[in-house]
Amino acid sequence: MKKNLARALALLMLLTSAIVFAPMSLAADSTTSASPPWVEPAQPSVPSSPAPAPVKTTTPVAMPAMDGGEYHVVVSGDTMYKIAVKHGMTLSELVALNPQVKNINLIYVGQKLLRKASTTAPAAPAATDSVIKVYQGIGYKVAFRNGPGKDSEEVPVYSFNVAMAAATFDSAGRILNVYIDGYEVSSPNYDGASMPHFSGWPGQAGYNVTDHTTEKVVGVSTNTPESAAAEVNNWLTKRQRGDTYHMNPANEWYKQMDFFQEFFKGKTVMELEQWFGKNTTAAGRPIKATTTNEADLAKLAALTAEEKAALADVVSGATMSIRDAHGDFLGAVGEAYKNRVEVVVPVK
Repeated sequence: MKKNLARALALLMLLTSAIVFAPMSLAADSTTSASPPWVEPAQPSVPSSPAPAPVKTTTPVAMPAMDGGEYHVVVSGDTMYKIAVKHGMTLSELVALNPQVKNINLIYVGQKLLRKASTTAPAAPAATDSVIKVYQGIGYKVAFRNGPGKDSEEVPVYSFNVAMAAATFDSAGRILNVYIDGYEVSSPNYDGASMPHFSGWPGQAGYNVTDHTTEKVVGVSTNTPESAAAEVNNWLTKRQRGDTYHMNPANEWYKQMDFFQEFFKGKTVMELEQWFGKNTTAAGRPIKATTTNEADLAKLAALTAEEKAALADVVSGATMSIRDAHGDFLGAVGEAYKNRVEVVVPVK
């Protein structure tokens, strides 16, 4: 009996074990059948040289066109100055809007020039510390002259000129801005009322004095410290003399020099010297297309069509000389360049 009971208990334990552990065994079998045995992967061969990094390709983004900008299309006979005047601008404003024009004397038919920028301002760049380097100089040239002319008693008139220029240049020597003026001072026997005079040093013999109304000699100057000081302190520059200079009532000295100052901008002193040599008469005046002088005609014939158009533009704004007995103003600009010093302008 006891033997049979022990066998029954053993059988019961065996059945219980099968029931408990069968699922675990099945789970293990199913996992084994789904996952192949692990195998050590083969080591990749090392290339002889590093493979290049993959190139990331993107679609190019087109730069937006300038919205709202207004353009002038160059036609035959156009010059930068004429275009500026036509659209109510200064030459410097037109040049500033078109930095792609490296030589304002060379523009071409069909070329598009911006005359009015877009009214939509671009986003301001992030503020960074930087500097702009410019160079500033002052120059002058002095010239003595036997003249102009003689007085009513045939005594010579003498004069001297001081041409002065203050200019700023960029790092390439191009003129950014220039201001030109000058003194012209004569002996007291010149009959021009606006001409500054110098009669002589104190204590020295006097010189003929001409009455500006009658244009006749009316006496001899008495030179004292007071008279010399009064004369010098009342000197006026050519700009200060204004319309009383009487060089050209329709286009006085200061108006013509204003034109030349604009014309000088963007050019180097060397370029101005070259222009002066090719485009002016023996007296230093811009050559007019109507000239009959053989030497001037030869100079005109050597110019290109663009250079002739640029010269005609100059003649339309100024006909006086910038280098003659009345003053070497081009030379004064050259001296300003020689005397230039660096000016550093901090910019935020």
